[in-house]
Amino acid sequence: MKRIFVLLVAIATMFAQNVFAQERPQMTEEQKAIHKAQREQLMQTRLELLKTELTLTDAQMEKFDPVYRKYRQEIGRVTSSNKDARTKKEEITNENALKVVSARLANQILTATVKQRYILIFAEVIEPLQVMKLYKVDEKVSREARKIMKYRQQANEMDAKK
Repeated sequence: MKRIFVLLVAIATMFAQNVFAQERPQMTEEQKAIHKAQREQLMQTRLELLKTELTLTDAQMEKFDPVYRKYRQEIGRVTSSNKDARTKKEEITNENALKVVSARLANQILTATVKQRYILIFAEVIEPLQVMKLYKVDEKVSREARKIMKYRQQANEMDAKK
């Protein structure tokens, strides 16, 4: 478990470093391909971790993989669609604070809606206790990835100031 988790952290760090180091609109085709490969590598690491943590059989994994990918795609679409929710703490002012809070709450509601919808979808391919554990493990992985990305962003900002 720890070895897989460390691998996930390493991949998330690589991914975060490239995402924060360059702005998306200015990415070349080569950079886009690298970014896509890194996202796929992160997804594979997530899937390996989940297979281990949920003790999924190969047959379960075969059915679970496409469902989980679609689930993460929907979660990603929901969380990345609201620009105001991603406002940095130091950029929040009295003028935009309520807008930011509202956007973040909206993201939580939309994310919870996707998770709620997928409960029964996941239950068709894995056991109910595995579904319960899935949400717990997936949240832990996401939380750790966010911490790493925040740390990398702060490190990049400090490097830029030098």
